[in-house]
Amino acid sequence: MTPLCESLIVAEYVAERFSKEKDSDDDDNSSNCLLPQDAHDRATMRLFTELCGSSFSYFPLLRAAPNDLSVALDSFKEGLANVDAFLNRLGSSKKHPQQGGPFLFGHQFTLAECNAAPFVQRCCTILPAFTGGSKDQSTATSTTTPIDPLKICDELGLVRLKQWMEAILERPSVVTTGVPEEDMIRSTSRMLERFAQMDTK
Repeated sequence: MTPLCESLIVAEYVAERFSKEKDSDDDDNSSNCLLPQDAHDRATMRLFTELCGSSFSYFPLLRAAPNDLSVALDSFKEGLANVDAFLNRLGSSKKHPQQGGPFLFGHQFTLAECNAAPFVQRCCTILPAFTGGSKDQSTATSTTTPIDPLKICDELGLVRLKQWMEAILERPSVVTTGVPEEDMIRSTSRMLERFAQMDTK
């Protein structure tokens, strides 16, 4: 058997390998499966990960020089707006009318959310901790106010995206398996210090 590598491939294999067969007597069974039942929905899920996966990258903001910070922030905001637009387009389609659920496919927590969860967690923890002139982090990026992705959603009116992000952050399985905030901050601080040392060589 060929060894598998790459996190997205491994995650999809696990989701397929241990997915539950839909019970014809249980209309809600699909909500317990990480893969949508419909082939087009599964393709849409993969497209979402491909197009939106990098939107929560925070290192360009943390490593931006003071003169480049506004450009990096604009790019970050544009990425968030693109994710919001994707979510809204899917929700307004005839096939997927909004049903009140917060996730990509309404109430179903799919592989799209699994793949995004670590990045959303880190983004919402690291950026506020390392921006806004934080006195706690020697490697903090100098900005007037902390960069908070959820507050950016409020600022730009990205209602659907904020709903999606908050639902991910509050998901019990995400909370249970997530890296503790202190560990995130400590590892990021060490990484930024290494980058700073490399830049001075």
